[in-house]
Amino acid sequence: MLILGINTVADACQAALVRGGAVLAELSEPMNQGHDARLAPVVEQIMRQTGIAFGDLHRVAVIVGPGSFTGVRVGVAFARGLSLALEIPAVGVTSLEAIDGLPRQGYVLGLLPAKRRPPHRTWWGQLIDAGRGGAACFEAGEDELSSLAAGTDAVCGGLDDLPGLGRRQIAGAPSAAAAALFASRMAAHDLPPPRPVYVREPDATPMHRPVSPVGQ
Repeated sequence: MLILGINTVADACQAALVRGGAVLAELSEPMNQGHDARLAPVVEQIMRQTGIAFGDLHRVAVIVGPGSFTGVRVGVAFARGLSLALEIPAVGVTSLEAIDGLPRQGYVLGLLPAKRRPPHRTWWGQLIDAGRGGAACFEAGEDELSSLAAGTDAVCGGLDDLPGLGRRQIAGAPSAAAAALFASRMAAHDLPPPRPVYVREPDATPMHRPVSPVGQ
């Protein structure tokens, strides 16, 4: 089975190709914005480099968040469009399920640093059972992490500057390759849909035009 993985939820635009549980190729461009302009060229480049035709793909996997609101929308829209055009399934993978190095066995707390909201720092998380999210994604403060990790076999994700949680810790970040590998393990009748995962409301708000007083 040949799967294209897409990641646009963080500070990179990534594509990867996976066949039979092995990564054939990966391509990543660092960026904070502009995923909408670069995703199609990145995907085209990796297909051209590997000599694989779009018609050879069996599935497309996309990371659906939590992460950048704009990045999530770009990736999901692209994956859905490719799915329709090629008549292949699009598979939604959460940012926590797509962490490189995530154990495929046991009960794991996936954690990734969320955007800072002074004076506090928060984390995106998900409880993952045998490599698949067993609960909804959430946002938690640093003081909540110890209790959330209680009873898990490991904590996995962006842990470089996180205080020790007293249990097995595995550092990693979401990747297009991990998303494609996740999709390769899913049975055809059990594919998660490519729906955006938004844990919080967007920081940006619509601009409101001032209302003129009556009679003016």
